[in-house]
Amino acid sequence: MTIKSGLARALGAAGVLALVAPAAAFAGDRVGTLQCKLMGNGLTVLVENQQIDCNYRDSKEGAEPAHYTGVLTKVGPNITINGQGELGWGVVAETSQPVGPGALAGEYAGGGVSGKIGVGGGGALLVGGSNQTFSLQPFSIEAGSGLGWNAGVEKLVLTYAPPPAPEEPKKKKSRKHGH
Repeated sequence: MTIKSGLARALGAAGVLALVAPAAAFAGDRVGTLQCKLMGNGLTVLVENQQIDCNYRDSKEGAEPAHYTGVLTKVGPNITINGQGELGWGVVAETSQPVGPGALAGEYAGGGVSGKIGVGGGGALLVGGSNQTFSLQPFSIEAGSGLGWNAGVEKLVLTYAPPPAPEEPKKKKSRKHGH
């Protein structure tokens, strides 16, 4: 099998996956952006896993950002060496209401392709989250150091990381005076 036919098959499979994803997640409004830092990894072949640290920013005025951590896995023809980088998605939902903290937590899957020599770019359309009602689209935008290419299926697992609870004020010890 040639590289060209392998790439064509991977892209075809990614396209089929995107077509069978729940249509509800595609019919909606853009409600915000998900910006992620990629932690990088070493040489990968066929399967790539990267730890991510993300912030979701809702499009509504005054909405607080939400923090997520997770893992981005890419399966398919893949030969890469990745340094740290950044990745961004537009978030589309069935509602135009603000997305609450933790609402994006869950698993997402879809087709993707990317390439880089030093700095690169790629595209991925992922569907998932709460009851398969979110899609991360239209394309991920990736920037970072590395070398390689991949095409196939991507899976993103997001876990909500709530802010730490505020510290309780320290109680002053009362002094008892003896008279």
